[in-house]
Amino acid sequence: MPSFTPSPGNYPAKGDGDFAGGIFSIPLNELPAYIPPGSGTGSETPTGNGQKTSGSGPYPAAMVTDSSLPGHTIFAPKTPPAGNLSMPFIAWGNGACTLNAGQYQNFLVEIASHGYVIAADGTPNGSGGTSTQSKVQDMRDSLDWAFAGKAAKYGNIDLTKVTTAGHSCGGLEGMSTAYHDERVKRIMMFNIAIFQDNRRYLLSEIKVPVAYFIGGKPDMGYTTSAKDYALLNAGLPKLRVNLDTGHGGTYGATNGGKFGKAAVNYLEWQWRDNATAKAVILDPNSAGSLVKDKWVVESANWT
Repeated sequence: MPSFTPSPGNYPAKGDGDFAGGIFSIPLNELPAYIPPGSGTGSETPTGNGQKTSGSGPYPAAMVTDSSLPGHTIFAPKTPPAGNLSMPFIAWGNGACTLNAGQYQNFLVEIASHGYVIAADGTPNGSGGTSTQSKVQDMRDSLDWAFAGKAAKYGNIDLTKVTTAGHSCGGLEGMSTAYHDERVKRIMMFNIAIFQDNRRYLLSEIKVPVAYFIGGKPDMGYTTSAKDYALLNAGLPKLRVNLDTGHGGTYGATNGGKFGKAAVNYLEWQWRDNATAKAVILDPNSAGSLVKDKWVVESANWT
């Protein structure tokens, strides 16, 4: 049973909860009740496995482990970028809250190659099953590691620009980690949102911009993300974009495919005030816009 009473006005102090994904999640045995009929893949679902690269960005990146953060995987430029480039930090959670970070290699290397340092739950070849799942504390360990200065070996980490993010259960873990943690300034939810209506009141405690990257109507996150998007605090900047992929997105495609492109442009807009990247997200007529890539875009409250 949850460690809090699911009624408005009664808020847990922290986001950990009693199972993987934290207070915004559900136990795996409840998941079948929330999978919509006809869910699966879509017209934009990639076929086959993509090529492994060092990313398309200006800072060739790699997937590595680091003894100073056991049980995690680091995605970062292979060498610290010249010119003391300021690099935002991302804490990442995997789908199903598994401990296999390697399944997101193409996607996360792509982001890192644009000058980001990412600490993901699990190891490159960790458990892909659900018998052992990551918890909020695993993602919090990534934040603690960065704030203790242990990420500095990868370059100039800007700890005023911290994002929690993840796919499916890992996204719920990202929101649960950000809950009541003022170190986190952005939340990115991939193919997921809150399942249970009686937990949506917790969204009132989310005070930073939230972006949802959803796989269209075949995605279990489609209907739930629409509910969450509508219920976020009035005036809070928010984004909800949908591409017809189903729940699996395009993470395994070369450079993370269209989800990789969308994530990089969102991050470059948010953390580097890149006008071109902002236009890709918000202006359907811009060169390379998400709309031209067949995304459906909703946004509100951005200046």
